[in-house]
Amino acid sequence: MKYSVGVDIGGTFTDVVLMDARGAIVAEHKVDTTPAALEACFVEALSRASEKCRPEDIHRILHATTVATNSVLEGKGARTALVVTEGFRDILEIARQRRPSLYDLKAERARPLVPRRLCIEVRERLGSDGSVVTPLQDSELQRIAACVEGTRAESVVIALLFSYLNASHEQKLRDYLSKSFPQKLVIASSDVIPEFREFERTSTAVLVGYLKPIFAAYTKNLSNELVSRGHAAGKLLIMNSAGGVMSPDAARDRPHAIVESGPAAGVIAAATLAEQLGEKNVISFDMGGTTAKASLIESGAYRTTTEYEIGGGVHQSLAVRFTGYPIKAPMIDLTECSAGGGSIASVDDVGVLKVGPRSAGADPGPACYGRGGTEPTVTDANVVLGRINPDYFVGGEARLDRRLARAAIESRIARPLGMTVMEAAAGIIDIVNAHMARILRVVSVARGLDPRDFALIAFGGAGPLHAADLAADLGIPRVIVPEAPGVFSALGLLWADLRADFSSTVRRNVTRDHAEHIQGALGRVEAEAQAWLEREKVPAKRRALARSAEMRYPLQNYEINVPLPAGRVNAAWIARACKAFHAVHQRLYSYCDREEQVQLVNVRVAAVGRTDRPRPRLLDRGGASAQPALKGRRKVHFQEAGSFVDCPVYERNRLRAGNRVAGPALIEQADSTVVVPPSMSAAVDVHGRIVLGLKVKSAPSRKAQWAKA
Repeated sequence: MKYSVGVDIGGTFTDVVLMDARGAIVAEHKVDTTPAALEACFVEALSRASEKCRPEDIHRILHATTVATNSVLEGKGARTALVVTEGFRDILEIARQRRPSLYDLKAERARPLVPRRLCIEVRERLGSDGSVVTPLQDSELQRIAACVEGTRAESVVIALLFSYLNASHEQKLRDYLSKSFPQKLVIASSDVIPEFREFERTSTAVLVGYLKPIFAAYTKNLSNELVSRGHAAGKLLIMNSAGGVMSPDAARDRPHAIVESGPAAGVIAAATLAEQLGEKNVISFDMGGTTAKASLIESGAYRTTTEYEIGGGVHQSLAVRFTGYPIKAPMIDLTECSAGGGSIASVDDVGVLKVGPRSAGADPGPACYGRGGTEPTVTDANVVLGRINPDYFVGGEARLDRRLARAAIESRIARPLGMTVMEAAAGIIDIVNAHMARILRVVSVARGLDPRDFALIAFGGAGPLHAADLAADLGIPRVIVPEAPGVFSALGLLWADLRADFSSTVRRNVTRDHAEHIQGALGRVEAEAQAWLEREKVPAKRRALARSAEMRYPLQNYEINVPLPAGRVNAAWIARACKAFHAVHQRLYSYCDREEQVQLVNVRVAAVGRTDRPRPRLLDRGGASAQPALKGRRKVHFQEAGSFVDCPVYERNRLRAGNRVAGPALIEQADSTVVVPPSMSAAVDVHGRIVLGLKVKSAPSRKAQWAKA
């Protein structure tokens, strides 16, 4: 039998799942993530998953990695030089002159990846229409080459003014420097992202130059390691941030497209699960050891964005913007906050309890790990409150020390605030839940959507622990916990299609006068997308191209992404495209002007190679009673009750389809724990997913009702 392996390297744990050709999970494991040795994490995870099969039986190895993100956050990318048009040396320093917080006088930007001393000005100039104003002379090429040699840079990035309209100067300089310095990586911004907005294009190209040598070495090491372990070449695929996978060679050329590969895999898994369940509207909620992430899936489709910043702390959708490095590339639209199992709780100088953004990570980890950590974390609070079984952490592979967790909370939180340990632990949970409820509101309420119209798919090792509380807070009617929530993102890797995105700037009104120009741009980008699918060896019958465009009204400064119709650009096509834009604008802003012209700014084409998705396995049927899965009882603190409640504990592996569990209860499994509060009940579906819902439609006095329990 053939198997597939998904390996997802997260901030705290590296998750791996082994799936057979029938769609059954054969093995799942979690190993500690060591940021300084990510290749070792990958190898260890793969070794754990491969214990039950031979290397020749594995036909695909899919990988989501944090190597690109870590390289930027730790400042460990390649030494990079930047060549710009004369007069634009400070483009990275000036950026957009926007503040992350209007009244924060201490707010700091991320330091440019290319320091000013490594920025080189070249005498050339193109006009705003792409015409040559100042030619690029051969003598100037020689001068720039001498300057580049003096920088001792490993990568050289060329980002010239208006090169998205006319790339001749960039290409001429690129070719000359590549010939002069064959050992250096030379990148032209027009090859990376031929789009307008000079700063974003330059920032994206710089990220490619900064990351490409690091990621090239990483993928080469992984490929060599796989070959040494008996795996044939070509098995490895890398997850990108737009929700698809690509070969290591393609990923090496586009390292900026993989910075959120792990979270993207989680959204793909959630979207696939929603499709299987027939749920059109869901919120994907992923809580791991370091961060919590939320994404919206509406009418069966997840959203993508081209506005993202790496290294800016919290994700740009959550108010902390303009502090990182912008990337202009399609990515799944995620909202993220520093709230995970390892998030550290502390009391600030004015006596306020805070949780995050610092994380204990995997080393030393939470205090209860017993590895030397002394600061209390969310995991410690869950242990103290009885929500996590100390003897069954990671399926019993590790034991947690409740005494150490209690001591950390008492010394750092309870005693300074004059409260009991239980009150302090409950306060930690309340605060981290408030952080996560905020990101759920950002992806729903802030976009004019009612969370009560959505289901919540909760995963990550800590997601099912907190999901019910969040659903109650926002009025979400259903919580769905997948079969293997702790490794769900790794599972999403196995469900992803091959994908890469290509674009070009058009900046024309969508009218019949510009139909030929728009058609030409679409044709060029689609040809580029088809060439990529050819290089990836995707069979013709599995290929698909998805068109979209960034559009706006002519006097607007920013645009929205809208799917484009298929077929040639003619009068009917123009009418459909404009109608689609007006509809999206109306939905987002409650306003549209159907008499106003529409401007098409950038055309985008996603090249997709369809992959086979195994069907989920059927679970053995049982009756409504979950009594055979009962493994014991213990006192657990529930937020809505405000105190400890004696409740049953069930083993998930013993549950059968049709079983029902009434709250209060816990459902334990190797990679996570599902908390079923008193007001909810849980049911097991035919594929083993757990669906939580309210026992009653409305319970305004639930907290008061259970306070005496």
